[in-house]
Amino acid sequence: MADPLSISAGVIGILTAAAQISTLLINFTRTSKDAPQIAHAVLMEVDDISSTLSHLQSFLLGNESSDRSRTQLLQVDQVVTIMSGCVLTFSELERLLDGLKAEGMGILDRARWARKEKAISNLVQRLQNHKASLSLVLQVLNGYVRTNYCFGI
Repeated sequence: MADPLSISAGVIGILTAAAQISTLLINFTRTSKDAPQIAHAVLMEVDDISSTLSHLQSFLLGNESSDRSRTQLLQVDQVVTIMSGCVLTFSELERLLDGLKAEGMGILDRARWARKEKAISNLVQRLQNHKASLSLVLQVLNGYVRTNYCFGI
């Protein structure tokens, strides 16, 4: 069974991969006026999941806290499973994007993007699923604070 420190290290690894993908896609979308819409969609999802992971990291490092009764609702193995899925998805995304030219858009480059668009769209969907799972974890962790705030306890 993994501990929060191991999960935190995994978060850092995923955030590093996300930063690399974001940098590649930012450069690509800025330098190519004809960048495919899927490139913008990937960039948005990578940025969104990075934000969610950073928030989770705050809990793991103790920068934010949650009521113990809330943390007991989560099993570490569940979070590890979500993180493992993120790692696999980011690895596949990196592999796919490495094969695509990220500067300029010639006819052949457009054809390569078009050929891989379905696979990239599937990975975007997986990122959205991971983000939803991580968001639920954060909602559980934040639930106590929101309950107190909403009911003035």
